[in-house]
Amino acid sequence: MNIDRQKVYFVSLGCPKNQVDTEVMLGVVRDEGHELVDSPEHADVLVVNTCGFIEEAKQESIDTILQLAQVKVEAGPHGGKRLVVAGCLSQRHSHELARELPEVDHLLGSADMLGLGKVLRGEAPRMGVSKLGSRAWIYDHQTPRRLIGRTHTAYVKIAEGCDRPCAFCIIPQLRGAQRSRTIFGIVEEVHGLVEAGTREICLVAQDLTTYGSDLSPPATLEQLLDALSRITGLTWIRLHYAYPNAVSPGLIERICHEPRIATYIDVPMQHVDSDVLKRMRRGYGEKQVRTLVEALRSCKPHVWLRTTLLVGHPGESDAAFQRLYEFVEDGHIDHLGVFAWSREQGTPSAMQPDRIDPALVEERRLALLELHEDQRTLVHQGMIGNVIEVMIDGCSDESDLLLEGRHQGQAPGIDGKVILADGTGCTGELCPARITQADAFDLVASLEL
Repeated sequence: MNIDRQKVYFVSLGCPKNQVDTEVMLGVVRDEGHELVDSPEHADVLVVNTCGFIEEAKQESIDTILQLAQVKVEAGPHGGKRLVVAGCLSQRHSHELARELPEVDHLLGSADMLGLGKVLRGEAPRMGVSKLGSRAWIYDHQTPRRLIGRTHTAYVKIAEGCDRPCAFCIIPQLRGAQRSRTIFGIVEEVHGLVEAGTREICLVAQDLTTYGSDLSPPATLEQLLDALSRITGLTWIRLHYAYPNAVSPGLIERICHEPRIATYIDVPMQHVDSDVLKRMRRGYGEKQVRTLVEALRSCKPHVWLRTTLLVGHPGESDAAFQRLYEFVEDGHIDHLGVFAWSREQGTPSAMQPDRIDPALVEERRLALLELHEDQRTLVHQGMIGNVIEVMIDGCSDESDLLLEGRHQGQAPGIDGKVILADGTGCTGELCPARITQADAFDLVASLEL
């Protein structure tokens, strides 16, 4: 195998934070002088960046590893393929993966993206998973990075890890303690992205609202947003993920009144029943959740609220679920994801009694999703005839003859889209469009020429 120039195939799984990690590895491939390919059969090196957050994500990661391992086996011993497993699953289960999957040639952890360079140079050991100490690595503005897909929008990770003690969450074990990037480094990265054509940045961290508290001197999310808002050429700054009881009045003020900050916020509330939230060790109760919702709903213009809910946590009674159902029924949530609790080894929730029957958990999950789908349909139909600002994303997945885009309340790849039935425009351009049709997920509109 020619290690001077190799063909590399990637699969990226999991959340937007994982996507940023994959883009760093893509940057390593580019800077090392190697070639990206779209087919595993044509690759010398197969890389899968895994997710290990919940059972469903772990299974998807394992299935993908096995699929790529089969490609390697079918190529035969003279095919020269190497299989690299990176990310959260290998961070959590490195020794098990090494023992059970001899086809895996290299393992990299959740802070070992740059280790791919040694792999490509043939200088890496099989086990390349670092321990997550308090000073574990996080990328900065000088780290190589190559964006996936359309480059007018990009995720920017402003911090890594988490210090929250949530009972159901394995993230601190997968990602380590919180470590924030400097405001200078983030602003430098965003300047570079904007100069290269990016118009929207989506700020991501496990908890945006504690950003900068670990720096010396400390910084705040509000200070970061003030600095980013001064960057010419940037259209939208989008916020993922804010902790419910840490969304400050100053943050809400900026979302409502700073033109470059999208009127959108992603706040994983998880539940509304105070007893369940206490069991989850979230540090807040129903009162704080409703106070936040009221503050956001009092804003003008409308702030689009995305949240995730967790059903089936041990101790979630029928009455607790009913409170959650009624909370969703109130109609204050614009975008909703609902997850079923899974028993994650090493978490306090895994040891709690009063577990819920999995069939009932799934019934509750689907009930919330069905309720919210009906609500979204009504809200979207009520938008027909309105003119909204749409950022053009490019050709539609429906047809090359159509464009598609998103309004401020739609995060890329998450919250649906606006299909543009007529008119022309450039990718990244902000254009007025009149809504003509709608369903629960997408809108159809005509560009106002």
